[in-house]
Amino acid sequence: MLFGEIALEAAIKAGNILKLAFVNQSHIEAKGKHDIVTETDRMSEQAILGVLQKHFPEHTYIAEESGTIQTQSEYSCYIDPLDGTSHFVTGNPYFSVSIALAYKSEVIVAIVYNPVLNECYTAVKGKGAFLNNHPIYVNNNSILSNAMIASAYSAHEAEIITGLQTIEKLAMQARKVIINFSPAMDLCNIARGRLDGIITKGTTPEDHAAGSLILTEAGGMVQNFDNNLWNVNEHGIIASNGLLQNVIRKVVT
Repeated sequence: MLFGEIALEAAIKAGNILKLAFVNQSHIEAKGKHDIVTETDRMSEQAILGVLQKHFPEHTYIAEESGTIQTQSEYSCYIDPLDGTSHFVTGNPYFSVSIALAYKSEVIVAIVYNPVLNECYTAVKGKGAFLNNHPIYVNNNSILSNAMIASAYSAHEAEIITGLQTIEKLAMQARKVIINFSPAMDLCNIARGRLDGIITKGTTPEDHAAGSLILTEAGGMVQNFDNNLWNVNEHGIIASNGLLQNVIRKVVT
């Protein structure tokens, strides 16, 4: 069976866990000095791993809470069981399950599922991006002063000030800077034309792997924060509808 079909099954199973827990306050734990995790993150991740590893035991798994389960396979699965935990615990339905498959570090299958809004974003390399099976595309805005840009900052204390300085620079030139700490959803909303770009140094591969493919398949552009290249295994991201990519990078670099 195709990976995408199994990954969708896993995402829905995990999404049901998130949806049920969303109406009740989850137990919140510190995950570093400036980050949080809930028991629901772990339950969702175990549900995903349980489904995927049953069908694809040979793959490497890179999961937000469990870490890396390394094999010799050239296929790697990136899992964020609850992208947007801060929204989840504060009652804002802007969060998702994020699952991606990469071959030799190139993302080839992606699913981002928001169970509360019933939004399922999918992409297969070279076959376009979809929201609930309908094609989606980036917008054609090329003017930063008209743009809605998502941003955030790293949970690492040494990088918080730098992240806030980046937000300040963007805020002075864009129409609005949106701080969500939910990069998978942000990337999908750029893909569907609601947002124009995102820049953050704090994303991990699990955060941005699936969303990066969905965005590029919708016509957008993705680069690493520190250079003009794209390697899904690096931290940080600058992404946009494509027309604003160089403009955003010049503002903050």
